[in-house]
Amino acid sequence: MGLSTNFSYADYTNTFVNMDAKNTLLSTLNVFNDRQTSASPKVSLDIIDEVAQKVASSVNRYGSEWSSIPKRSASNHLIEAPLYAYQDRITAADVQPYRKPGSDLQMSVMDAVTSSAVAMHDKYMRTKEKIFADALFRNTVEANFTAQKLISWEDEFGYQQATGTIKTSVSAGDPLRSLDDAVTAAKVRMGGLAGQLDGFILFAGSNVYRGIKYHPDVRQNVQFGVLDRDVLFNKEVLPAFSTFIIENVRVVEVTDQALYGIGPDESFLVPRFSKPLSSDIALPFGYVATATSRNLDLAFADPVDFRIWSVQDKFKNVELFAESSILPVVYRPDFTTRLTNDAA
Repeated sequence: MGLSTNFSYADYTNTFVNMDAKNTLLSTLNVFNDRQTSASPKVSLDIIDEVAQKVASSVNRYGSEWSSIPKRSASNHLIEAPLYAYQDRITAADVQPYRKPGSDLQMSVMDAVTSSAVAMHDKYMRTKEKIFADALFRNTVEANFTAQKLISWEDEFGYQQATGTIKTSVSAGDPLRSLDDAVTAAKVRMGGLAGQLDGFILFAGSNVYRGIKYHPDVRQNVQFGVLDRDVLFNKEVLPAFSTFIIENVRVVEVTDQALYGIGPDESFLVPRFSKPLSSDIALPFGYVATATSRNLDLAFADPVDFRIWSVQDKFKNVELFAESSILPVVYRPDFTTRLTNDAA
């Protein structure tokens, strides 16, 4: 029952909430699906470079010649993961004057604590998405309070991000050929890792997305059955973002430029990999969940992506704390291709 005013009766309806967009494209599409853990904030990354063996030449059957076998090389990289910490405080002022939304019942301490914990997790998810985007699209990790300040995977591993052009202009463009050329070039760079491919994702700015989807060549191929009608009329329900599949490439529209840093006329072609048969082998894109450090008891607990806990002071006020220490790793920055729109 609702509160009465001037002896009139009023009741409450369900509460409408204006929600902020919670885009987590990289997490939802599982691009960094290789999760590892480290009990230390410093992560040791081992790299092995296999050598392509040349074709052997024939030798004199009764001679002494032998074909040599080139040896593979290895390297080690020690990286400290950044730490993210969150804090909130619940006092009587946050509970006592308020009622539950849509109810005449007074808000409880647990209501306030739950709301704060959910807000902390939302902030963690958005932070995680941002550091994933920076690592994947710009090959950097912000780590101001570590020795490196800004980790560059291009400098660390010696591979540069590939670049190209996607031709969406109506007069002379061929987006299908552009995508196919970029995919083929990426597969060549992958070598034997191409066998673990699950497909490609094109994270496209708004102009690139529409330039592909509504290009006359694409429409014609749909009309004559060369391409599936899913291109123009998406049967799959992915409510968080607009997407379609073309030539085994999932094209996703990216509208949150502040979070992902993708402009309207640029796009990034990213491969997705299946898990390797051996758990000792890392995928080209992954992340490491490392130890948290603000709470001594929890500093030696098993590493997790996100840890939250609470304490009470002498007045029984509740303090909430959360920590996250994850390091996204891009071993091969050249597997991602930045494609700019020729129609810009």
